[in-house]
Amino acid sequence: MEDQPHFKEAILEEGGELDSDLIEAETVSCARELKDQHPNMGAIVLECSMLPPYARAVQEATGLPVFDFVTMINYFYEGTHRQTYHGYY
Repeated sequence: MEDQPHFKEAILEEGGELDSDLIEAETVSCARELKDQHPNMGAIVLECSMLPPYARAVQEATGLPVFDFVTMINYFYEGTHRQTYHGYY
């Protein structure tokens, strides 16, 4: 992502105004390229804390599971705050 023009300017250099649609397009483009380069890849991890808003678009574009710090927080929260099961097997 550091080579993507708008991501670099708006996020890394903290300059100008962030265009969310443009960041999404750059993120999806990078994800598609990554999938093309690694066709056996099973999932994508978005390491940058600015990218979770674009996880759904990445998932829709690649068909892969997408993880980020939000999914990690939810995973740990669910593991430590279990709900009573109501239903049948």
